[in-house]
Amino acid sequence: MSAAAIRAAMPPEPPADSPPAEKPPRCAMCRGRMEVTRREPGPNGSQRLTFLCPKCQFTKTKTIGDPMDAGRHRPRKGK
Repeated sequence: MSAAAIRAAMPPEPPADSPPAEKPPRCAMCRGRMEVTRREPGPNGSQRLTFLCPKCQFTKTKTIGDPMDAGRHRPRKGK
């Protein structure tokens, strides 16, 4: 199979400014589902998202796609 045929068979990549595929986080105060209220470009192609809880108005900011942040989180237990 040629390289052109392989590229044609692959699904198109989402645009760089499309929203992340993951669900918004839960609120740390009331455990409600938060909503994205602001999306800003960050350094090195990352995105800085601000979330707001509609129940208690708690806010959280998260950077997504930052290559320096990739190994920050520990793996889940049991994996």
